[in-house]
Amino acid sequence: MKQILLERHGDVCCIRLQKRELEEADLHQFSNEVNDLIQEEGCRKLVLSLGPEGPLCLYSIFLAKLVSIQRRLQQAGGQLKLAHVHPEIFKIFEACNLQSLFEFCPDQKTAIAQFANA
Repeated sequence: MKQILLERHGDVCCIRLQKRELEEADLHQFSNEVNDLIQEEGCRKLVLSLGPEGPLCLYSIFLAKLVSIQRRLQQAGGQLKLAHVHPEIFKIFEACNLQSLFEFCPDQKTAIAQFANA
């Protein structure tokens, strides 16, 4: 089963998790699907919506996957924006001192507009 749902808005790839609860194997599949978007489909502008409610998963693995995706996009000249990040989920980014690695947007529409204005 695929872990992400994809919508394209011009050259911006908008993804969200297909389900809220993710096991470790689901997280690895999620990462592989996003990596395929970057490497095989040439996605360079990526918006990941994490809401409205946050995912239920092993956050250490999830955050590691997000850091890896962010690095891969940056190496390819792209950028990741996180949208719909629930305040409780944002606290996890802060607790791990990762909030400065990512760009957070209130919603998908705002993230798309920021890409258009960049």
